[in-house]
Amino acid sequence: MTKPDYEEEGKMQDKDWLIGILSRQGQLKTESGKILLTTLPKGAPQPPESAALPVAEEDLGKTVLARGDLVSGVLYSAQVVETLPRLTGALIQKLAEKGIVSLTEIQEHLSKLEGEQEIEPPKKLCALVIGHKKSSSGAVNEKTGLTEFDFNEDLAIRIEKKVQKTQTQRVYRRLYEELPADINALKPHFVLSLHCNAYNGRASGTEVLYYHRSEAGKAIAGILQRRLVDFLGLPDRGIKPKTSEDRGGYLLRYTKAPCIIAEPFFIDNDQDLAKAKENLDGLAAVYAGSIDEMAQVV
Repeated sequence: MTKPDYEEEGKMQDKDWLIGILSRQGQLKTESGKILLTTLPKGAPQPPESAALPVAEEDLGKTVLARGDLVSGVLYSAQVVETLPRLTGALIQKLAEKGIVSLTEIQEHLSKLEGEQEIEPPKKLCALVIGHKKSSSGAVNEKTGLTEFDFNEDLAIRIEKKVQKTQTQRVYRRLYEELPADINALKPHFVLSLHCNAYNGRASGTEVLYYHRSEAGKAIAGILQRRLVDFLGLPDRGIKPKTSEDRGGYLLRYTKAPCIIAEPFFIDNDQDLAKAKENLDGLAAVYAGSIDEMAQVV
């Protein structure tokens, strides 16, 4: 598997620094106006607002230091490096309003300091793919009407809030044929596609798929499988190598980063679904912990 080309061993590209107040939809209010923070890199085919940096409810209104590539009101590959305590942030904003200090000057000094000091490497990026799409929603539970897409979209949002050591980017399918290229444009370190199994209403269990030639894919599949089986307590169907001709093989084969497909339970089995829905936040925490662990091995 190829290594993302935006990262060189022991070296980071120069980035732009911003200081401002966080608002919803990944907006940062700065001296020069509102800036959109997006996790997308420069040149990605998707619109930047489709990958706005997630903002936790408790961080809204706080003053933060952010870094990334600033282009025309958008900060690409955006990271919030530090969230200032409310009193410190309010003090800086008040000093700026009185003209005692300029936020622009602070940003310039931060850029200079970056060249003088060792900056912590950025977190690894996990592309978190929602299986299927709203108009083609995958398998469905006949009793509840819950679809594979709806279950996994909700789950992905919960996962994002719980991941601690890794950056995640939610990915929605446009066309299946274009999905690997869309993912590759993000330059993730690894890919996790969220799915649910379905067969005859009675089949049960947990499995994770990986590309048969990917040792890294096999390793991260094992991490997720172990954690999901321990949590759900469903039959262990194991990790399964797939070729490009197998179900899911197209995505597994043509993503440049190690990729796995999670099939934690059978959504058409009422007992399996009930087990998965029993503690959705707990299930999301299992995925989040797995992502943080997987980031250590890719």
